[in-house]
Amino acid sequence: MKRKKLFFNKKSKLIFIESMFLTCGCMLLGIPLLGSGFGSGNSYYEVTLAGKVVGSVRNPDVVENAFLQARSRISRETEGLVLADVEYELDKVPKIFGSTMDPDTLTDAIYQELSNVVATAKKKAYLVKINEFTVTLGSYQDVMDVLYATKDRFDPDNEFQINIVSDADRELNVYTVDVSSQQAEEAAEEPVIEPGIAGIGAACAGIGEYDVTQAVENVITKTVTEEDVQETSEETQESEVTGDGLKSLDFAEKVEIAEAYVSADEITPTREAIDLVTKDTAKNEIYEVQSGDTLSVIANSHGLRVAEMLALNEGMDENTTLHPGDEVIITVPEPELSVTTVEESTYEEDYYAETQYIDNDEWYTTKTEVRQEAEAGHHEVTALITKKNGTEESRDVIAETVMKDPVPQIIERGTQTPPTYIKPISGGRFTSGFKRRWGRMHKGVDWACPIGTAVMASCGGTVVQAGWYSGYGNCITLRHPDGRQTRYGHLSKILVSAGQSVKQGQKIALSGNTGRSTGPHVHFEIIINGSQVNPLKYMD
Repeated sequence: MKRKKLFFNKKSKLIFIESMFLTCGCMLLGIPLLGSGFGSGNSYYEVTLAGKVVGSVRNPDVVENAFLQARSRISRETEGLVLADVEYELDKVPKIFGSTMDPDTLTDAIYQELSNVVATAKKKAYLVKINEFTVTLGSYQDVMDVLYATKDRFDPDNEFQINIVSDADRELNVYTVDVSSQQAEEAAEEPVIEPGIAGIGAACAGIGEYDVTQAVENVITKTVTEEDVQETSEETQESEVTGDGLKSLDFAEKVEIAEAYVSADEITPTREAIDLVTKDTAKNEIYEVQSGDTLSVIANSHGLRVAEMLALNEGMDENTTLHPGDEVIITVPEPELSVTTVEESTYEEDYYAETQYIDNDEWYTTKTEVRQEAEAGHHEVTALITKKNGTEESRDVIAETVMKDPVPQIIERGTQTPPTYIKPISGGRFTSGFKRRWGRMHKGVDWACPIGTAVMASCGGTVVQAGWYSGYGNCITLRHPDGRQTRYGHLSKILVSAGQSVKQGQKIALSGNTGRSTGPHVHFEIIINGSQVNPLKYMD
């Protein structure tokens, strides 16, 4: 087996020598460059942020400054505070070969990674709570926009301003709302209420818990005490200008504002939040029944159907009788946040004096006579009108100038309770009414019943007739205190006598089939001014 020998000619030798010299030169030049990538002991440092290596440096002292510069840059570009607890880590790496960064490049790399973290981090937001309703807003300005949108519907001239105050009874970063007039704010030498939350919102623009704590510590908020409110109220009263107009405005519900950190999809856009807070929604309320109220009257006056109101009131049906003072549940349209206002208004109007009455103990309460007709007076009044969401709830007159005195109406009225009339028997079968029958007028009503059924006085009075009375057979006639009479016919037995006084419901006879009768029954009449009337219209 032959071995193939390799020979170098002169030209090959020269190429080989040149290559050797070039390699040695590169090695001599490369050693200092590689040295710049090493720390002591031929190593360098990797910078890790949020679990990701973002760069490497030879000198670890430059990392802290690069991190602070990147975070400051994020703070300037990020609206509001972001909850992102991000720190860096340094790991010493013993390597011969590796690339390192200059401080500016490292700052850019850290900034880029922080931007990625901020994009997915929870952001500072404000929870606005109104009773059981809560809406999450992205900034302090959003909170104020929602509150002012609610207020401005009833304060078109912007006479009142909204202040955010810390709640002394609650934990840190919980606030309430106070509404005050512009005049009161201008009159006070120092503002009683400082919107501390605004300062916090402006200061908290960094990343991490350290920034939040430091911002809160650096912002001074003033808690409103009862004494502060009283002093402000007194100053407001002194500074108020007399005359018509809006005197006070406040939210009907307590508004609480709390800082929180939420993801972006939990924040409600401002326009949507305003709609949620200001639009009317059905809310249950208790209504006290007034005289003359019925189920349909109450339902119609509140925009409900009777069926809807019955569904709100368990145990109530269409046959339920309502009495004054009863309480029923109704629904009324109201926004989540209501506004209460007090306006002062001066106006002229006709008015009437209270009706005067003359009592007559000889008359029944059903009888009245007008003794003097009313004449309207005229006056100028100044009133404080309280409204809720623009609907008047009360009106208090605080001043009056009478231009013409009214003439009162005078009415004479009876005081005696008129008698009532009851059915003269228990049970029985109604057989004939007050109408024409068999060619002539049937002047009473009939109930068929067995002979011997008890007949009672329909109303208390005096017996004026007791005995046989023509076609009525055995008959009783009573005269009552109102001048009316009642008659009971076709009796089998009479139990009273003329001149005797009887009480309502007292047994006076037994039913029968006497006189002009076609069968056992009771014939009953009511006589007014000598003429029979339909008894069914007067019986209780």
